[in-house]
Amino acid sequence: MNRISKEEAKNFLISYHNLDGSQGLQGEDGVMQYIKRVGCIQYDPLNVVGRNPDLVLQSRISNYSPTVLDKLLYERRSLIDGWDKMMSIYLQNDWPFFS
Repeated sequence: MNRISKEEAKNFLISYHNLDGSQGLQGEDGVMQYIKRVGCIQYDPLNVVGRNPDLVLQSRISNYSPTVLDKLLYERRSLIDGWDKMMSIYLQNDWPFFS
């Protein structure tokens, strides 16, 4: 049986979620690639220190601003918000799988 160390597991998760910037994700395309990779992100519209999706994306995507997410949700409609165990943002292309 192959085992990985805690350090290897930690490094994998950091890279998978692009917390180290290793995937070079930027702007609108970066947001789309990231959400395609992870499936969805939690959408909590309350803004205490920032909306949850903005905090998630700004820590993972270069050149991110809240206007990027708003454009993808409400102008291009590439992303939609809905329920996936909780209020979430996911790819518009995934909508048929929720029926």
